[in-house]
Parts: sequence; structure tokens; C-alpha cells
Amino acid sequence: MVIHCAFKKCTNKSYKWALQSFHKFLLRDPERTQLWLLASGLDINTPAETLHKLRLCSDHFRPDDFAKRTLKGNKSLTTIAVPSIFPGAPTATYEQETHSAASGQPKEIQLPSAQEEKTLAEDDNPLDQSMSSFEASSCHPVDRSFDPLSSTASSSSSDIPSAVGAKNWSEKKWIVNESNLMQIFTTCHQCGVFIEEEDKKVTTSGTRIHIKWSCMNGHSGEWESCPQLRGMPENNLLVASAILFTGSTYTEIFDWAELLNLQIPKKTTFYSLQSTYLIPVIEYAYCDHHEDIMRNLQLQTVGGGISICGDGRFDSPGFSAKYTTYSFMSDETKEIIMVDLIQVTEATSSPAMETLGFRRGLDRLLQAGVGVDVITTDRSPSIRKLMRETYSDIQHQFDPWHVAKGLKKKLTAAANTTKNNELQPWLKAITNHLWWSCQSCGGDAEASSLDELKRRWTSILHHICGIHRWEEDGQERTCYHQDLTEEQQRRKKWLQTDSAAFKTLSDHVLNKTLLKDLNHMTFFKHTGALELYHSSMLKYTEKRLHFVYSSMKARTLLSVMDHNENVGRQQATTTDGTLRYDLVFPKQTKRWVARKRYEPTRQTFRKDLVERVLERRQDPTVKFADPKFYIQKPPTISDNIATTPRPDKEQSIAEHVSRFKT
Repeated sequence: MVIHCAFKKCTNKSYKWALQSFHKFLLRDPERTQLWLLASGLDINTPAETLHKLRLCSDHFRPDDFAKRTLKGNKSLTTIAVPSIFPGAPTATYEQETHSAASGQPKEIQLPSAQEEKTLAEDDNPLDQSMSSFEASSCHPVDRSFDPLSSTASSSSSDIPSAVGAKNWSEKKWIVNESNLMQIFTTCHQCGVFIEEEDKKVTTSGTRIHIKWSCMNGHSGEWESCPQLRGMPENNLLVASAILFTGSTYTEIFDWAELLNLQIPKKTTFYSLQSTYLIPVIEYAYCDHHEDIMRNLQLQTVGGGISICGDGRFDSPGFSAKYTTYSFMSDETKEIIMVDLIQVTEATSSPAMETLGFRRGLDRLLQAGVGVDVITTDRSPSIRKLMRETYSDIQHQFDPWHVAKGLKKKLTAAANTTKNNELQPWLKAITNHLWWSCQSCGGDAEASSLDELKRRWTSILHHICGIHRWEEDGQERTCYHQDLTEEQQRRKKWLQTDSAAFKTLSDHVLNKTLLKDLNHMTFFKHTGALELYHSSMLKYTEKRLHFVYSSMKARTLLSVMDHNENVGRQQATTTDGTLRYDLVFPKQTKRWVARKRYEPTRQTFRKDLVERVLERRQDPTVKFADPKFYIQKPPTISDNIATTPRPDKEQSIAEHVSRFKT
């Protein structure tokens, strides 16, 4: 993605050949952020979500603003760096009250005139103005229960600066036993006098423990296990973030922690944290990620279109699903480029959700200016009809794997009967032949490719009878394999043309529906990579587990960001450069096969999410457990999927008890 410098009169962009480096606004340091905004002539009330996207190039910083280069060779700024070079901008001199790390001398910074953007009153102090946050256009309450952080919280502990913790949240942490911890506070740290138990005050709040003590000589002190962010224990936020961002559930972690007697936030606290901070952050991060993808796709489709594949994934087996996730993947990059979550109340039935998700996602792609030439799906009749009637200008292809799977299922059922048992040795060869026919037919939409595909497919009826040369349409045709030896010809269990097994096979090979489906298989497109993504979704949205809509959507977006970050992983190698493989024994094939071992996955997006969570917590305009700051569900999503109004609880209990009276 090409990044533009945020200074309006600067034309620098982050091309690969650019000499400049581009630097983020450090939102964890509000004063420094406001200095950057003032210096670059931007509105100091710029929303935090907008600041996430802004960068300033290195041309606006002095040489002594830079620290040593990072391991990747990039320039990094010192902790007190403020942009001070703005060619062509009206300037005013401002003396920063900090000192240069290199020289120790105060610096004068040339700031653009504030009159270009906003005129401040004489008594206005821009550094006293709080940063405004990006408020979601839709917030929806998920578990409105609120659990106070601590019923006995000590007011003195909130005096500890919150920024210290936010900057070092990724430092190492250990599990400490209570008895070992309290040994530290048995004697006074100043005079060594024994501290009585009644002189110790211990308060806890989830993961945080705060200890305040005094001794008989008048000495006192206090200690807490983690910093606080505006009165909230930082580790409570980190635990909640780790639970959701790694795809776990509170119930799983609570069971684990309860057995250890490890202190974590209460359930109601977790869900309030999730609704106020975690889910909004996921939504905002995904929006940034999706905008980058759309921008790249728009550039790719200038003068042409792309090939994509789509498939739906239900949240439970059978026809009783509550949610369907419909995803579109780019055939070229294998990235998930569009995903939609549909609740069953939006459609007429569970199966109808897939068609709704397909239409909604494709319309959003087309409306975003992304040209689509080819779409590959399964053989869903409703999607086939929709493509034929609404999107007739887009080539619709079927995945050969789905077609071959359906054919093999029918042939297997037929081969299990006595009269057709001669088909059993040929089942795998028949499905492989369909695969090969699609792969080698020519790969375009021309009539010649379709004719060649049908010709190659129906040639199985000659080959399976041991006939490898025949006449068709006045021309001599042959099989495409090498000539068989007499021994190979003799040992094969060929079918007889007058056998019941051959007639059954002919009925399936020449089936009108199958031959019609071949019209959509000439490009040899697949949805296998999309099926793998749906399998990886189980980490975040396990089937048979119920999630409310906002949580289900957030977890789906997490799976998209996880998948897209790990697209294109290379095969792992040993220290001497040899490619690595694993031996596996699939139950279906019942034979050992070698499978490539790939490099470990990366999840750097999680750290970015945690940073955003801490920044959102530091925003004073975001109120904890206030439904106004939740992500609201769309108006088409009902609170539940019940088809009748909720009855009176007492009446339902009475009716339930009355049925079992003796």
C-alpha cells in the first residue's frame, strides 16, 4: 500500500524507491501527538481512528530527531522527536520544553501557522484539549451486565502514571503464589521492623493485587502488581484481549484458571471489556485492512477483471444453522477479499442464507469498483439461477472437486450392489479422469474447449472396456495415455459393453445434468483454498458453540486477518536448505503420503490490536460499559431467532410443572 505524507503540502509517498521513511503518530503519548498535529498544521481534534492511518515522512524531522537504525535498516525516531521542517509553510517559533537526547539543548521548532486550519482564542491551550475518538456508527449491547472493577479499590493506586504500563504491555509476566508474594511484605523495607497483619491492606481487582502497609515506626508504602490505565488494571485488559484475539472463549480460560486458582476478571467484566474495547477495535482494524485490499483490487482491475471464488460456511451441521459466513477469495493472491455474516432471521431459511450472502458480498465488490470476470462456486441451484439472471456478464465456473465428489458418491452407491460390483476397482480412476479432463481441455470459454472437455470425459466409456482407438464423428480418436503392454492389457479388469455395470456407468457419464455442468468447468477453477480457510475459522468460531451476533462477526473478522497475514507461506527447510516434509496416513486413502511442512504462521496483527485496545482505553471520551460505545448490530438483525414472542416466565414454569403432576 502506498502511504502519503500527512502534511498537506508534502508530495512524498512510500514507494519502494523512496528515500524517506514514514512514521506513525504515537497515540500512547497524547502531548507528543498534539505537538505533531500542531506542527503539521492538522486539527488537534483529529479522531484517533483517523490518526492510525496518518504518517509523517522523515523530511520533516531534523537529523538529531533520529535514533539508530532498526534491525530492518529503517530509521526510528527518538522519544522526544517533533516535526520541525515544513518547506513552504508559514512558520512560527515554538520552544519545546524537552531536551534533545543527543545534545541536551532545547530545540526551536518551526510550526506552520495555525491560522490555515483553525484560529485559537488567546486563552485556549491546545495541549489541554483531549483527543477525540472515532465513535462507531453502530454499537450494539452485548451482555449489558456490569461488574465493578473492585469493590475495595484503593484511591491512591490510581496516582501511578498509566502511560508507563501502556508502553511496556508486552513485558514478561509470571505466575506468583500468594504466600511467596506476601513474604516480601513481612518486614518494613526502611527499618526492617516486622509488619503486623492488621497493618496490611490488600485489595484485588481481577488480575491486579494492591498492597498497602505501615509499620510501628510510622513508615508506610504501597505496591501493585500491574499499572492502571485511567483506573483500570492493565492486565485485566490484556487478559480479555488475549482470550478473544487468540480465538479462545471465556469459559475455556475460566475453567483453566479456576483449577489453578489463578485470578482473572469476572465474566461480566470480560463481556463489558469485550463490548466496549475489543470488538470496536477489531471492527476498526478490519476496516483499515479491508480498505487496503479494496484499493489494491481496484488498481488490479483497471482495464480488466479478476477471478474470484466464493463459498458459504454454516455455524452448525444440518439445516438448523443460525449464522452463515459467505467468503470471497482472490484466485491470484488467495486473500479473503470480502466476507459477510448472515443471521437466519434475514433469510427465509438456513439454506437461503448462502444465496443472500453471495448476492450481498458480490454487490459490495462491484459497487466498490472491483471488476470481476470469473466466479467459481459449488453447484448451488439458487446461486446458479442468480448468476444466470442477475450477473450474466460474469463467467460462472464450478469447482471440479465438488462435481467429482457428487459423482463418486453416486457411483459408490451403485457399485455396492451385486450387479454393479465390477465398478468398484474403477471408482478412483473415473473421478481422476473427470479431474484430468477439466485440467487439459484448453482452459477458456470457447466452444472448442467445451467440446474437447466433453470428448475427453466421455472417452472413459471406451477406455474402461479396453478400447483405446475408436471412430467418432467420422474421425479416429485415441486414448491420451501411453500404449499398454500385452501384460497390462491382460491384467486389467475391463468391463463388457453389454454388462449391467457398463450400462450404469454410461447412465452416469452421459447424464444430461452432468454434461450441462461441464459447461461451467472449462477454466479448471477451484475453491480448495477457500475450504482450507473455512477449516481455519474453527479456531475462532468453533461449530456448535453459540456466539451473539457482534461476537460472531468480530471472531470472523479475526479469522480473515489471520488468514490474510499468512497467505504465501513458504515451505520450511532444514539448516542445510533441504525442503521439509511430513509423513501422514489419511484415513480416506489408507496409505502413507508425504505432505509439505510450511513455515510457522505469524499473528503480528494481534499485537496491533492490543495496542489499539490500550489506546482506546486511554481515550477519556470512551466510557466503560456504556452501550453507546458498543458496536450496534444492523437493523435487520433481531435480538433472537424465535418466531413467536417471548412468553411470561412464571406462566411457562407453571405449565412445565403441571405436566408432571401425579
